[in-house]
Amino acid sequence: MNTGTFRQWGRRLADYLPRPSRKNRVLLMILGSAGLATFALLATAPQPPEPKVEEKVWPVSAVAVATASLSPELMLFGRVESPHHAALRSDGSGDVLSVHVREGDRVSRGQLLVSLDREHASLALEQAEANLADAESAFASLQADIRAEKRVLAHMEELYNLTSAKAERLKGLNQRQLIATEHMENTLQEVARQGIELARQQARVEKHPQRLARAEAAVNRARAQRDDSELRLEDTSVYAPFDGRISAVTVAPGDRVDTGSPLLSLYDTGALRIRASLPAANLDTIKQALNAGQSLEAYADNSDAALSLDTLAAAVGTGRSGVDGLFSLPADDNNLELGRAVALRLVLPPVDEAIALPIQSLYDNRRIFLIENERLRALEVNPVGQRSKADGGLEVLVQAGQLTAGSEVLATSLPRATTGLKVQTVAAVVARHDALHNAQQTGQPGGAG
Repeated sequence: MNTGTFRQWGRRLADYLPRPSRKNRVLLMILGSAGLATFALLATAPQPPEPKVEEKVWPVSAVAVATASLSPELMLFGRVESPHHAALRSDGSGDVLSVHVREGDRVSRGQLLVSLDREHASLALEQAEANLADAESAFASLQADIRAEKRVLAHMEELYNLTSAKAERLKGLNQRQLIATEHMENTLQEVARQGIELARQQARVEKHPQRLARAEAAVNRARAQRDDSELRLEDTSVYAPFDGRISAVTVAPGDRVDTGSPLLSLYDTGALRIRASLPAANLDTIKQALNAGQSLEAYADNSDAALSLDTLAAAVGTGRSGVDGLFSLPADDNNLELGRAVALRLVLPPVDEAIALPIQSLYDNRRIFLIENERLRALEVNPVGQRSKADGGLEVLVQAGQLTAGSEVLATSLPRATTGLKVQTVAAVVARHDALHNAQQTGQPGGAG
């Protein structure tokens, strides 16, 4: 379109629009003048200074890096146990006369614990002693009979020989017809009868070893019954098998007990140990140290006494991934109760070139932040464990080849810590605050924070 066309359209539009009245033209002029005046005032008004945007500085604490050979520590939870935990039972039936101890008492080896009724056991012992005396008497009588039978056998052999010789002489006389045949036959019959009696006596003597063995067995059997009765009488008094502590008493005076009835239980205080589950991630390190002959020690809560890791359990419990470690208690530390839960701090072998940092210095369990020129820089590290501080807090131990001695590491937990974030250590912030305070007191200008 050209300019003429626009003019033609303008004239046509003016023909259609009504012309404003004189009063309206005056009002439009007043409104236009007011608008121009307002625009002029706004355009010539003084402008406020633009706000100065300053980057936020985060006050933080920092620690200096120092590498050393440090020992990580494992926090474990175990229970006190004893491999010598005896449940004493009754070896016979009877009534409980008295119980001389209570649960929790400490006892010494050989100390009387429970007394049972002795009457039935005493009667049984008397009968057993009578049976033994009877068997010993029978054995002695048999020995006397054997000696007599041997003497009788010797006489019978001598008599048989004499009669046999007489019969031989009579045979010769009878052949010369010097004696009657009847007399010779009578002598031969006598030789036969004596031979029979001699054979019987010889058989009786040959059975002497069997008869002696049978009688001796009867004596031994009676003696064993007597000894058993003595033991049953002794078992009516129950004594402590070792130095220990009573863990339970299950009978009271007047109770009737049978053979095998539980009486009480006690454990050896000198054999106490603590069983604690060791994490599977640290088993290889612990096994290598034990195989190399290294001593691994643990410390219980509020105790400076060292507990030695003696050995590892030979079996893993159902549903458990770790292996139990068995810690022996010091000889003079027997005050722990059986079954008591104990928190342990196991000291592992030292790790070379390790760095101890506050627990809040480690982010995502793999990263720390260095402070360089008041800026943060993330650095990947290798966590190797934790250890306790003197004040009871925890430190994390890490390894990082890029760290140099004296480097500053962030020791504050920042929710949005990232590389490049501007920070200032608390010591520097406090120093600047003190400088500003002193400047205000003296009227001298100080630096801006």
